[in-house]
Amino acid sequence: MESKTIYLAYTTPDMEQLREELMFTLFKAGFKVLPMGEPDSSEEVLKSKIKIDLGQSKSSIHLIGADYGQTLTSEGNMSLANYQYKEAKEYLHKGNNFRIFVWHPETGKQITDTNQQALINDLQNNIEANMTYTNTPSSIQLADDLRSMMEVTDKPQMQLNNTEIFFISNLIDDLTAEEITDMLSDVTEIEKLSIEQDSDTDYAELSSQQINKSKLAVVYFKESADWAIPFAQQIWKKVGGAAATTPILVIGDEDPETNKSKGFKAPRVISMVMAGELIPLEIKVQYDKAVEAV
Repeated sequence: MESKTIYLAYTTPDMEQLREELMFTLFKAGFKVLPMGEPDSSEEVLKSKIKIDLGQSKSSIHLIGADYGQTLTSEGNMSLANYQYKEAKEYLHKGNNFRIFVWHPETGKQITDTNQQALINDLQNNIEANMTYTNTPSSIQLADDLRSMMEVTDKPQMQLNNTEIFFISNLIDDLTAEEITDMLSDVTEIEKLSIEQDSDTDYAELSSQQINKSKLAVVYFKESADWAIPFAQQIWKKVGGAAATTPILVIGDEDPETNKSKGFKAPRVISMVMAGELIPLEIKVQYDKAVEAV
């Protein structure tokens, strides 16, 4: 199995142009894409090909539109899109760092088919580990995010904890960071990482993996703005950029005054600078928003 082989699922006619655009983008990014051509008219041959191609792939991408599309009579008239997704989940549960990406770019389209709406609800509400649901409009952004996330999956897994808030700060801000996390720990579960810049620990890798097990990631700075902004940009890319499932809050203390010009704007990133005493409350506000959005 090649790490750059992707199963790009057959899609519905309304999404076919976007599928071709994404396939071309993936080719340019150096990926091998399966399957090629149109789906076979014989259901048994088609299902066999889907299993074979998924077995040769490191990840799958499922492009979801407003139409239910082709159905399989041998599967109780399940849509072809739904069947491929369920087969991909079988590979996901086998491990081997297989990943599933669900791309739903045209969320404003009206969906009249109740079966398709049920499928979309399932995709949105039942995200598991190593699954990503994204509505980014750009195939180029999706391919870039995909490359970043697949690079992460090839690295060894670290000791992680499921948590509500993952709070990252630099050791030089440890005193104020402790005050913030102590206040937050009274109202929610929090995992804290204090980064020591001379350490041999791969903090970017550790952070990117822990973020995927958290509801909200926080990068805090007071005296460490010159470290915090580049670090936030680095881990944002590692967790998938615009396709990331966990939002990142980059938050700084307005003292010193030079922090007021610091920030990082990107999809799935909230960036702000404020009075230090308001930071715990703002983190809680952003956490509540993140939970409501799930």
